[in-house]
Amino acid sequence: MTWAEIEQLTDQVQQLPPGRQRTSQQLSQVMVSAHSTMIEGSRVTVLEAFDFLLGATPTLGPGKPLAGYDMLGDHARALDLALQRADARQLPDPTLLRELAAAVMQSTGRLTNTALGTVDPSKGDLRRGSVFIVGASSFPNAQKVPAMVATLTDDLRARMPVATTLREQLELAFEAHQRLVSIHPFNDGNGRTSRLLMNYVQRYYRQPLTIVFREDRQAYFSALEQSRVAEDLTVFLDFMRGQHAKSLTYQLTAVTPPEGYSL
Repeated sequence: MTWAEIEQLTDQVQQLPPGRQRTSQQLSQVMVSAHSTMIEGSRVTVLEAFDFLLGATPTLGPGKPLAGYDMLGDHARALDLALQRADARQLPDPTLLRELAAAVMQSTGRLTNTALGTVDPSKGDLRRGSVFIVGASSFPNAQKVPAMVATLTDDLRARMPVATTLREQLELAFEAHQRLVSIHPFNDGNGRTSRLLMNYVQRYYRQPLTIVFREDRQAYFSALEQSRVAEDLTVFLDFMRGQHAKSLTYQLTAVTPPEGYSL
């Protein structure tokens, strides 16, 4: 999809009547949390996520591990935090990233003891050792992580106030996402935190949020890895443009919650 077509879809979302626009935004936020956690292995489905996050009395799906609901609840609260900070026009710094990471891992974070000390994901501690992911190339040495995080947020603080076009704003959000994943600054929760950073940048500009869809998980991981190995954002930006278009289409069509829910 071209940028001109994305601009048209964006205009349509932003021109929805106020009530429908609020509903669309709330439904989109549930989708962001549901799909982000499913990408990381949660078995809680989208409909179960609506039930848990929007139902009058949150219920758990039969046979589903509690960890999936813990992950989902943490993500929803972390997303609320990201959107609040963006609405307050707060520019990012390392503390914000650590706060988002801490919120993501609040219920599921586990202490890790290393030779350099204890790392607590639920406090947003930066990693102190190496991290490995099957199928991914190596990540930066832990000693470089604090400086790399500071460089990323300094760059965002300089560029966010001067990005004026929709394309500039969205590509900056996608780039922030890719760069934080590539640093992999935390022991766990890096993908969720990086997607939240993207959503934070989008909300800063009052743009609709991008959902990274669970069904596109493998293409997503492939685009991240290709862009990281080649040190070229093109593949990832192209992939994310498609995800954003898909997200906008969802917001235009999903203007009422699933049957049985009210907003």
